[in-house]
Amino acid sequence: MTVRPALTPATAGFPASDAWWLAQVYNPLSYLYGQLPIETYKANDTLITSSTTFASDPDLQCTLAANSVYRVEFYLHYAALDTARFKTQWLVPSGATGTRSAVGPDQGQILSTTSGGQGRFGVHAFSTAVTYGTRNDPTNLCFALEESIVTTTTGGTLALQWTQATSNATASKLGAGSWMRVKLLS
Repeated sequence: MTVRPALTPATAGFPASDAWWLAQVYNPLSYLYGQLPIETYKANDTLITSSTTFASDPDLQCTLAANSVYRVEFYLHYAALDTARFKTQWLVPSGATGTRSAVGPDQGQILSTTSGGQGRFGVHAFSTAVTYGTRNDPTNLCFALEESIVTTTTGGTLALQWTQATSNATASKLGAGSWMRVKLLS
């Protein structure tokens, strides 16, 4: 393991008066860390069968700090039968404010493999259930995007929650390759 010597203003070629600024730049916990987005993705499919109870996705979640503002994006690759459909809501820390945008196939739409269909372009409360259309197939994926500015007063978990809109023995899935990005704004 290589150990780097401590960086001081003098060794970096800066005057000592620049010490505070350099400490901020070279201290990732106090400065740079807060500027980097949190990104995570699904390495494997998650399946829900015969259930309409929302569950937090095991991969698309993170912890938000209190008294902060975040930009949140969920890119969803999902599949379901039309009789089951796919629906989402968000779990946010208690007292969080904001609304989420939902873009994807409209509920009741059965998409072909070559054309789009009608979409949904709504803005909803975090806990409002949003139901998407499908390709009427448990393996052929569709795409939806949900995003928001989330303002917290208390810290806690942010998670995409999802389930079937109608209970069905054929599994609905949130597919591998779905991902989220969370950026601290202030």
